[in-house]
Amino acid sequence: MKRKLKKNVFIGPLPPPLGGVAIINQSFQSLNYDGYINLVFDTSNKSNREDLYKGLPWQNIFNEHIKVKKLKDFIKKNQPDVANVFMTSGYSIIRDFFYLRLLNANKIPVVVHFHSKKKGEFALSPRRIKLVGRLLKKYADKIILLSKDHYNYFSKYFDERQCEIIENFVDYNSFNNTIENKTDDFLYVGRLSKEKGFFDLLKASAELNNKGESFKINIVGIAPNDQVQNEIDNFVKHNNLQGVLCFHGLKFGEEKLELFKKSKILISPSHFENSPVVLKEGIAAKMAIVASDIEANKNILEGKNNYNYHEVKNPEDIARTIDNIIKNPATTLEYCKASEKIKEYDSEIARKKLERILNKICL
Repeated sequence: MKRKLKKNVFIGPLPPPLGGVAIINQSFQSLNYDGYINLVFDTSNKSNREDLYKGLPWQNIFNEHIKVKKLKDFIKKNQPDVANVFMTSGYSIIRDFFYLRLLNANKIPVVVHFHSKKKGEFALSPRRIKLVGRLLKKYADKIILLSKDHYNYFSKYFDERQCEIIENFVDYNSFNNTIENKTDDFLYVGRLSKEKGFFDLLKASAELNNKGESFKINIVGIAPNDQVQNEIDNFVKHNNLQGVLCFHGLKFGEEKLELFKKSKILISPSHFENSPVVLKEGIAAKMAIVASDIEANKNILEGKNNYNYHEVKNPEDIARTIDNIIKNPATTLEYCKASEKIKEYDSEIARKKLERILNKICL
């Protein structure tokens, strides 16, 4: 007799916007868990532009209240056996605890995927993070953290017995390519914001362009708002960067994958990250990596022999690092080959870990 599949619902944002939590939620959903059928409850507002650094979005409170009601209807209709809830430490965590309370009232076990920085967001003050820990102890069966570093930090506030580590991951097969067929192009993927270091990259590009360096940067992503987009457009025009910066806007699926496959160097000048998926995408795509020297990047890259760091928030050092990559193609090729040997961020590892967790709390 054919066994009955359990219903596993993923509750969290999906692209657009093009953000790390949405991408990794989508990645988890794409995996096949033995004994489970995946359901989806999308919490995204489906806005291409998303400003993560503005204050509490009071105008969205009514919309978020409607989402809680929709989740209640979703649960009644689909009767899931287990839920995966994707949470951050931003203002959306208030809404997410209403989700958790609703799931608890319906006796649905919960895996919380806690995608949080360690400081600088709404829920991360000492008093609030202790409250988060108490609420998660009440409503969550398991808490998934992004890395050993995150585990060491958050297990001080959360019940250590609840916590598990599943690194952000990628499907290596999707990024497979031949290094020798790559172009010498650079690739930037992410929001075109100051916090992601994009304006540092603009200034570095202007400096290199003024020196007559020959290079090209493919850019995937859009600005968080129209004002920032206008700043970018004016800077590009004023510094004659139209010939070296190629803006592709938002790209998903095969179009995005093709840019990874054909480009040789990934550049990630971000001022902060959690456990950046884009670096792991670059590794899977056998790329050389240029990255800011922030802790999150070092946690992934240290000892991998596939990267050059630049000083964070330093356009001049970004320019020097890019110039060094341009002038040392043999070293760049060695970095690509080093990335090719790294297999630890493949999706199959994450699938097995989550499947084990689901079985444990469902059975």
